[in-house]
Amino acid sequence: MSSIVKKSILNLNLPYEIEYAILNLEDEELLKSQQDFFGFLTNRKNDNLITSLESDDINSRVFAQNVLENAKSIIVILFPYLTDEHSKNGNLSMYCMGMDYHISVKDMLCEIVKYIKNFHKDSGFYSQSDTGTLNERFFAFYSGLGRLGINSMIFSDIYGSYVNIGLIVTDLLLDEKKYDKKYCDQCMACVKSCPGGAINGDFTINSYRCASYITQKKGELNEHEQGIIKKSKKIFGCDVCQNVCHFNNNVKTIPKNCDIIKTIKNEDIDELSNKKFKEKYISRAFNFRGKSVIKRNLDILKDD
Repeated sequence: MSSIVKKSILNLNLPYEIEYAILNLEDEELLKSQQDFFGFLTNRKNDNLITSLESDDINSRVFAQNVLENAKSIIVILFPYLTDEHSKNGNLSMYCMGMDYHISVKDMLCEIVKYIKNFHKDSGFYSQSDTGTLNERFFAFYSGLGRLGINSMIFSDIYGSYVNIGLIVTDLLLDEKKYDKKYCDQCMACVKSCPGGAINGDFTINSYRCASYITQKKGELNEHEQGIIKKSKKIFGCDVCQNVCHFNNNVKTIPKNCDIIKTIKNEDIDELSNKKFKEKYISRAFNFRGKSVIKRNLDILKDD
């Protein structure tokens, strides 16, 4: 049964390798890990460490049966996004310099499901990339697709941390395909370099101190939060912990699928209404927060 997953991914006809794994949701070891992760997230919720960008429904973040009744298998896929044109020097995080992965990854997940459905018409499927409730990093780490960094990111052996994670949950019982779980070597470079001191050094982070979260937070920012943005030098997202990680050295890149936007300036958006801003940047990941958040962050960096 796992061969159909491989064929569905090959059917995308991508000019680069796609890494994937398949998990059996009835596996006792996975169920134990899910229970442990449920406890971890519950503690974070009780400690008020769940941000507005995360779901506080812990069950739906851990157990796939909450998104698809009778779920039996989950396909975990890493989609790389780094091209030769991406730059560490822009004021946008590299993941949002290209096509919005909520669009591109969703389209590819839909194509994979469509292919499998040709052979299993009555089967159920649920797919997500970031916008769903399931915690994608948990399943990517458990499957062994990538090592877990102390910054809580997933690092592919081929593409480093420059990957978006996609999940497909199905009521089909697929043959399992997983690898040994791996961790980074805890060199602490990311801990020392984090602009907000958000990386705790024990594979957890304080999201409220994370520059990426702060750049996406709505409303006015306090002086401390503004200082973190000035250190990160980004108006959306933050790449500092990725830039200093040696697991991101000499990673493979992919061909670009759209123009790469490295930097946005005030003059690019000053005359735009929020509606026009969203129309102009409709295919970019930073679009969902609207003009006001981007403008606020630009002004913070302008005053630096």
